[in-house]
Amino acid sequence: MQFGQRGFLRPQVLELFEEQPMNGVDIMNKLQEMSRGWYRPSPGSIYPLLEQLEREGMIAKNREGKFELTPEFAKKSGVADDVASALSALESNASYLEDIQRADAARLQKCTDRIEKLARRFEALNGATQSGRGQ
Repeated sequence: MQFGQRGFLRPQVLELFEEQPMNGVDIMNKLQEMSRGWYRPSPGSIYPLLEQLEREGMIAKNREGKFELTPEFAKKSGVADDVASALSALESNASYLEDIQRADAARLQKCTDRIEKLARRFEALNGATQSGRGQ
């Protein structure tokens, strides 16, 4: 991370909101802590950014007066598109492997351990999404 570099503040602040709701002072303190005291943004850089993100629908104040990411954030940030794109690539690769299975099953036999390991990982992901944990 390049503290103080032009354009770094917006993505860094949004990343901080992924950890927990924060107010402007929380953000300034956290960035100072992350930079080991080297960088502390001014209120004049944080609060206009928070107002802009709120106008864009990316963040909203909660009952405690702290900002948090909105459901619109995932749509506007492309996170949902990234997940959909990754799943499409996986579906395409699964189709390819299924074709290999039908044409030359012996080629996949060499990779049984890797396929089983991937299957377990996907089962774990599926279980996490089914239970609502998401992690």
